[in-house]
Amino acid sequence: MPDTLDPAAAAIIAEEEQRLVEICAAAEHYNRDRVEQIRGHGQKIRVLKAERLHSNNPREIDKLTFEIARLSQYNPAKYLVPFEQMATPYLAGITICDDDPRIGRKHILFGKQSLMAGSKVMVTDWRKAQISKLYYEWDEGEEYEDDIVERERSGTIEKKLAYGISQRVLISLQSGTGILEKRDGIWGDRGPQNSSVVKKEGSGDHRMVDIVSLISKEQFGLIIRKSDGCLYLTGGAGCGKTTVALHRLSYLLFNQPETFRPQRCLVVMFNKSLRNYVKKTSVELLTNQLPVETFHSWAMKAMRSLGVTARFTAKGEGGLTALKKSSGSYAALLDYVTTPGRNSLLEDLGAFYADTALWRRHLGDRPQLEALARQGRRLVDGGSQEIAFDDAGVLILLGQLRNSGQELVDALGWYDHVLVDEAQDLSLVELNALMFATSQRRSLTVCADEKQKILDFVDAAGFATFQLELQNAGLASGELDISYRSTQQIMALASRVSGRAVGKVVNRGPDPRFHQFTSQADALSQLRRAVGALLAREKNSLTAIICRFKHEAETVYAALKELPGVRKQTADLSFEPGLLITNAHQVKGLEFSGVILWNPTQKSYPASELGKNLLYVAITRASERLAIYHHEALSPLFSETEKQ
Repeated sequence: MPDTLDPAAAAIIAEEEQRLVEICAAAEHYNRDRVEQIRGHGQKIRVLKAERLHSNNPREIDKLTFEIARLSQYNPAKYLVPFEQMATPYLAGITICDDDPRIGRKHILFGKQSLMAGSKVMVTDWRKAQISKLYYEWDEGEEYEDDIVERERSGTIEKKLAYGISQRVLISLQSGTGILEKRDGIWGDRGPQNSSVVKKEGSGDHRMVDIVSLISKEQFGLIIRKSDGCLYLTGGAGCGKTTVALHRLSYLLFNQPETFRPQRCLVVMFNKSLRNYVKKTSVELLTNQLPVETFHSWAMKAMRSLGVTARFTAKGEGGLTALKKSSGSYAALLDYVTTPGRNSLLEDLGAFYADTALWRRHLGDRPQLEALARQGRRLVDGGSQEIAFDDAGVLILLGQLRNSGQELVDALGWYDHVLVDEAQDLSLVELNALMFATSQRRSLTVCADEKQKILDFVDAAGFATFQLELQNAGLASGELDISYRSTQQIMALASRVSGRAVGKVVNRGPDPRFHQFTSQADALSQLRRAVGALLAREKNSLTAIICRFKHEAETVYAALKELPGVRKQTADLSFEPGLLITNAHQVKGLEFSGVILWNPTQKSYPASELGKNLLYVAITRASERLAIYHHEALSPLFSETEKQ
């Protein structure tokens, strides 16, 4: 890292640090002034009420009552919103030179909340697309010509900056030429780097990166798409599907608050870790009123709202999960609801399961059908109130189909918008249950990548069928083909193991490193040494050791748990720097500065479609650094080139 900067870079830093001081001062003044206005208004109302209390003149009392009512309509607490982004008041900015001399040269800042100083706009909310499109739709040096706030505007984008700000301190500046970064109190020119990693390691906060300053023109176009019908987002790992979807929902909530109410929108994530990750990282983006669930946590609440009080078991009977999650089960259910229902939903579900002839018509003669029929008969006879988690989607969809065209209460009752992430790992029944839970406008955002399907008991044909069904609901689609997370070197390896072509990759970094050992004990010993050095050297980074199986994660944790900063992954994911030990099924949607793959053998990642997908997912969790530690033969998905 250079200790000195060229004069031009030093001048930019000085200018931007002064700008930050001025904006922070304006924000403090706004908040103080807001408090004073609210206090002054309250005092004025109290004085008028006191005068009315002591008055004996009816006409004067009426006059004071009228004045109190009039002033109450203009309570500043109703329209003066506190500025809550004091730690990071803005995230992006542009300098324009507009052809209109009344505007001329001007620097515009964008953040997660607007800030005013009197009548002057200091920071513009990025969701005000008519203005923010200047930042997102044009590059530095380009000429713009467009309808901006209902007026024809033209000019040039002179400068475009992405800011890294933490606790009112400027820590990075990104422009088209590279990144200036402040580390240990010293500014240095980092050149082109992964700006997401720079932000996280600069602040030590590894939550989902705020992409407001990083949104591309392509992503911005998808975020501001029409609100009716379904938007289907696809693309490879690290292209930003989830973050674009969340920002699209934030955009809808901000611009159409009457149509999209936070408490009546729903975000469905793949697992508990990802759900909690999004809950913690997206409070400012989506508000804490908005429910974020896994499919099963939502389904349990939905069933309670339907009056179903069944007990749940963790596993289904006799390998029935794949049967219930097959696309054939959806066709069978559509056939079944043409007949009259039973007294209760549980009995109705039981009768459906017990109709073996119906199931054979749609799925053929399968050995699991008798076990399914036994479960069904127990529910019909009332001998059991126990169902498996894989029954939840079937039961909810059955209730929806029985009440077609009628609003169902609470969790099933007509969401304004539903966002479904990792949809390729949901069954056709579950996907339709979510779609039917939306209003008649069918406003959905569906994120999926079939190359990242990792659940072998979910019928792959189901998602393809669901896509066809969405055509009738007004499907719009967008494919994100630029990878912003992993480096070119990591994505090249991911491409070789998966057979998936590499699209455009923004970042470069070191080559993945392979470390082979003669025994597990030797591998663990060397891993402990390497991890200890890593934690001492990179105090702000977050690294994950990804094992294939939970028992392997327990073994690795036992060997490393005495090191400071080492922890196992739980559903309540921590974003503190350090080392996280986890397994491959728990890391969908997450990202880390570095990843160590533990002993990826043929048993762990076989040369099958699911094996390829799972290894692709594990590799692409790494933003900057990837290492492979193994003491057994590597999976054949790795080529000889990578073993060297």
